[in-house]
Amino acid sequence: MAKTNYEQDFYTWSLEQAELLRLRRFDQVDWGNVIEELADLGRSEYRALVSALEQLTLHLLKWQYQSTRRSRSWRLSIDKQRLQIERLLEESPGLRSRLEAAVETGYKYGRKGAAKETGLVVTCFPERCPYLWEQLMDEEFYPS
Repeated sequence: MAKTNYEQDFYTWSLEQAELLRLRRFDQVDWGNVIEELADLGRSEYRALVSALEQLTLHLLKWQYQSTRRSRSWRLSIDKQRLQIERLLEESPGLRSRLEAAVETGYKYGRKGAAKETGLVVTCFPERCPYLWEQLMDEEFYPS
């Protein structure tokens, strides 16, 4: 099996590494990079959760603080992020152990984004997430 350089062609390298593992050719596996990539997969899932929470809280804040500008688009964005979070937690239930930190980080960036998008000063919004987890994930919850 040809050995592809990890730095030059990640896609082919990853397929080759998977095949080496399937064939149990452990002595040929690029262990250093395989271990690093596995760790990155976990971090990537966490970042996706934080990103979805950022977008969800950003739109919930806009919904709450700019009630006269509410739109179908905002509602759809809220719904989409809730589905994305649900999907991530179904596919990676281990993320549940990091929900508190993910909400805190996601809200921090969602708050900043809401300030930029609304033109309101960031201090208009609570410093800590004002929504309970149950509210964040409740398909009927839209703050007034």
